[in-house]
Amino acid sequence: METSSSSKVNSSPKVIKRYQNRKLYDTQQSCYVTLEDIAKMIRASEEVTIVDNKTKRDITASTLAQIIFEAEKKASEYAPLKVLRDIIQTGNGSMSSYLAKLNVFEPSEIRRELDRSAPIEAEPKSYDDLKSSIDQRISSAANSLNESANTTLPTSSQNAIEITPELPGARSFEN
Repeated sequence: METSSSSKVNSSPKVIKRYQNRKLYDTQQSCYVTLEDIAKMIRASEEVTIVDNKTKRDITASTLAQIIFEAEKKASEYAPLKVLRDIIQTGNGSMSSYLAKLNVFEPSEIRRELDRSAPIEAEPKSYDDLKSSIDQRISSAANSLNESANTTLPTSSQNAIEITPELPGARSFEN
């Protein structure tokens, strides 16, 4: 009987609010939950959305990344060191950047996720306003990425050099 009630739950995402004290509150069940509880919900194929209570931003992706990180710490087997080093070197330590460089997901998925992580507005905007806002955000993100990259790099993708930022206190081992 529980499966039929859980299928009803899956029709709309369960909203979990994260408070400043880091507590997670399940608004549907009216109780506090843990990261492990959220992991169980996802394993049970429940749609879960985690929202920062103060800013109203969708923080689902960062919370799921935290769940993955916690599971990795408890795992008996780790990813090979070569892969972990490659994530740090080519993805600047970001799993998202690394997976994007491997073309694991489409650029449209990234844009859709950026839209979801925007603060939830109190009043709806028109389609044109939303489109303009999204276009501005994408343009701003692209501009900041371009500004952060060294503009003297070659434009040819064959000659492009990956820039890895220096860590504070790091020593250079060049000959």
